[in-house]
Amino acid sequence: MISKQNVLYNEIEKDDYYIYINQKTNKGIFTPYYKGSCNSFLYDFKLDICRTFHKNARSYSIVDMSLDGTKIMTISVTSNDSQNNVFKIIEIGTNKVLLEINDLYVYEAFFTGNPRYIFIRAREVNIMKVFVYDVQTRKTMHTLKENIHIGSGSFNEQRIIFTYPSISENKVINYLNFNTLTETKESIGYSDIRVSKIFNASNKELLLVDNDESVSLYSGKKIFWKIQFLSFLNHYIGGFFYLKEDNKVYLDTPAIIQEKMSNNQIDAMVLYRIDAYSGNIETIQLPSKIKYKRFTHMFDYKLIDAAGNIFDLKDRTAYSFPLNTHR
Repeated sequence: MISKQNVLYNEIEKDDYYIYINQKTNKGIFTPYYKGSCNSFLYDFKLDICRTFHKNARSYSIVDMSLDGTKIMTISVTSNDSQNNVFKIIEIGTNKVLLEINDLYVYEAFFTGNPRYIFIRAREVNIMKVFVYDVQTRKTMHTLKENIHIGSGSFNEQRIIFTYPSISENKVINYLNFNTLTETKESIGYSDIRVSKIFNASNKELLLVDNDESVSLYSGKKIFWKIQFLSFLNHYIGGFFYLKEDNKVYLDTPAIIQEKMSNNQIDAMVLYRIDAYSGNIETIQLPSKIKYKRFTHMFDYKLIDAAGNIFDLKDRTAYSFPLNTHR
């Protein structure tokens, strides 16, 4: 259980960025959470190059990057009253459009570990569906029976297996294989857990979130530990990521801990992490000069937050990525 009292979390703000970093290719995509408020761009950290894919970089959102770092997905809206938006797969470097879909309203889209297939949640007229799409034949190959949010599930590191919680059956999680396009389900068997989100941890271990009130480490049909957020003043709506460098599970959103000392209230900004082996909770004090927001794993021990602040977990130093230069 989180034992500190008066724990608060920052909400997503207008200028915040969704950031995804591919550690193997040294590339990252940057897209504002509030679409159109700022530029969307790709940054190559190895070459120190910023790339955009339209003259108006606010006119689209970059939603994902392929595992080999050669392609991105974008979504743009052609007009305010459009029933559909424009989804594209674009080749990095040439800006060549490899695929365009304009007869759906796409909400979420991801590359998979199978180069033929992409994973999409979209609305077709008034019907919502989540499906696997073949980029070669331009056909839907598999449709999920449940209209989940893809963000509530998790890919394994190779993006061959996608795991998601069932919304129709209690205590059931489903596995979708992108090589065979088959689904299997697994009963958790624990009466006190209702899974609302799933995050990937190490190897075959999963993090099961119970309605933003607790998180459990799950593997081989066993719960190894469970952490409850009983002292949080507001529900924890952030995510989690696993850092193999130190075998820790991190809450991606820093916490503001409010404590009263005499007549003064002291606010401390900390980052919670959980030892993946023991389930012990640890806190890391963050530098007070920076207002930290939701973190993403960058490289090695480095994290980057939604405002471009970089924090090195190893030496506890902080510096900034020039996000404002590219907004």
